Amino acid sequence: MESAKQFENLTWANLTIIDDELKTVREFDVKSLKYRDLWIVCSQLKIKGVKNSTKEQMIKKLASLQQIEIKYDKIADISDHDEVLGKLHYINFKKILPHDWKNLE
Repeated sequence: MESAKQFENLTWANLTIIDDELKTVREFDVKSLKYRDLWIVCSQLKIKGVKNSTKEQMIKKLASLQQIEIKYDKIADISDHDEVLGKLHYINFKKILPHDWKNLE
C-alpha cells in the first residue's frame, strides 16, 4: 500500500475511537497499519514528537489527542456565546512572561 497517498488530506474526523481506543484510520484497521503508516498519519495531523515512538505509543497519542480535540471543540462552541472565554482563544500563552513578584515590592 502506498501510505502517503492513502492518508492524503487526513483529518481528525477520519479517526475512529471506541472506548478510548483508536480502532480505525479511514477504512484501515489500526492493527493492520505498519509503523511507517502511523508515522505518516501523525505527520498529516501535524503531531510532533513521534519520530522515536513505538507503534503502540503513537496509537495511544493519537487517541488521547483526538479526545483533547473533541473537548476543545466543545469549549470553542460554548465560548462563542461567552465573551470572556472567547477572548482566551486569542491569547498566545507562550508569549506570557513569568513575573518575579518579589521585585515588585
